[in-house]
Amino acid sequence: REQALTPAEEAVRIYRRLAEVNPDAYLPDLAGSLNNLGNRLSGLGRREQALTPAEEAVRIWRRLAEANPDACLPDLAMSLWAYGWVCVNVKANYVEALESVTEAISLYEPLVRQLPQVFAGQLLSAYRTLADVLDGLGRTEEAAELRQQLDEAAGSGTGTQ
Repeated sequence: REQALTPAEEAVRIYRRLAEVNPDAYLPDLAGSLNNLGNRLSGLGRREQALTPAEEAVRIWRRLAEANPDACLPDLAMSLWAYGWVCVNVKANYVEALESVTEAISLYEPLVRQLPQVFAGQLLSAYRTLADVLDGLGRTEEAAELRQQLDEAAGSGTGTQ
């Protein structure tokens, strides 16, 4: 994990410089690199360091999605889910994680109706992260109920909820 951190940090530095010169071309790459960096840092247990790039990635994707929703809403959903996952992984910001993952789910649901084969797995992952967030908030019964619903849906082959 430590070895993966250096290239992730370098990618953020490179894309940040490129995005300064040509934001239209490189902001999506910067946001993706920031998500990767946040994931790497959270995997190493670097709590505060992990949250910063994940939050920045959400801000960038939100701005891009406002300008071009058709192209960027899936990436915004992924970034929102990733932020929630980082929060769970570093055991911090559960209230913000709840808002973020809930928003990701609300973005994924219509995408799943349009392209289930592409987005169903991501929606399922977001719901599983929601259960982890609920646990982190002390809402263990809700988390257990959600996991049971997800397991039942997966067992019946119907996807999520």
